[in-house]
Amino acid sequence: MSAASVTVLPRRTPPTILVVEGDVRIRYRVSDELRAWGFKVLEAGSAPEALTVLDAVPVDLLVLALDLPVAGSGWDVVRHMRERPAPTKMIVTSGETDPPDSLEPFVRKPYQAAEVAALAAQSLNWPHPPQA
Repeated sequence: MSAASVTVLPRRTPPTILVVEGDVRIRYRVSDELRAWGFKVLEAGSAPEALTVLDAVPVDLLVLALDLPVAGSGWDVVRHMRERPAPTKMIVTSGETDPPDSLEPFVRKPYQAAEVAALAAQSLNWPHPPQA
């Protein structure tokens, strides 16, 4: 069987996404959009909250703001994720800094929540939501 004849089917169970964003308005907007796409969404407003969730719950994708306003930073979460045996996929956002080339995909703030949801769906092989 050749590789060209193999079809990759979308997942059937909703992936879990952790949205880590200090601005509650952005976090809610992104989380609501991801839920509309059928994802299971968890939220954290700081690096310590994110680390607690990541140590307790399996997460398929992390949507991470590097410019978190409270204790710790997004970079603390990145370092934590890189130390794990099976790294979790990430979408990194920031309005203040450009990430190193090793952090992809990157979305510069301000952005549309639908842009992040589309990247998440692509990263996780998840179908577009049905049109209402």
